Amino acid sequence: MGLLNYLIEQGRKPDGYIGTMMLKIMNNAHRNIFKLGMEKIRVNENCRLLDLGFGGGKALKILSKKYENIALFGIDFSGEAIKTGTGNNKKDIKTGKIKLWQADIEKMPFPENYFDIITAFQTHYHWQDMDKKVKEIYRVLNLNGQFIIAAEKYKINYHMEKYKTENDLKLLLESTGYAQIEYGETKYNMYIRGIKL
Repeated sequence: MGLLNYLIEQGRKPDGYIGTMMLKIMNNAHRNIFKLGMEKIRVNENCRLLDLGFGGGKALKILSKKYENIALFGIDFSGEAIKTGTGNNKKDIKTGKIKLWQADIEKMPFPENYFDIITAFQTHYHWQDMDKKVKEIYRVLNLNGQFIIAAEKYKINYHMEKYKTENDLKLLLESTGYAQIEYGETKYNMYIRGIKL
């Protein structure tokens, strides 16, 4: 495996010392992505929010400070992300406000209609078989629940063969059952938000 492919794999599934360093870099480098995605969240009292591919756990930390009365969950298939995310959110994990799982998005350990909000910050372009993952997200999302993706446009163009365009993403969400789909972008970043009706 060449150096570039190794670093791409570390970005997808951080592991070991290099993975720990990548997670620290991601926590700082993705602040604008977190901000863009979080601006689209509509929070109700006592709702449940799941962050997919939480990495170093920075988005969960920001969300915890921003919203007092929501339960926060994170899922990542990287053991290194579990360690780093736990270390960065010790207090909230101890109180039970944040709960982290190591699992694949295609087979999440949650019942149907469980979450009110599901976020994917700077992660969906690494998903293999995006169709299956979007269907599984739909399964665990509550009625009237929100699914929000936010990412850098150049990463999407580099990593993804399908679902690169606004139209492609909208069609994917619509065909899965999402409605009221909203898409927007800045110079470097994009977001898409769908509602389960």
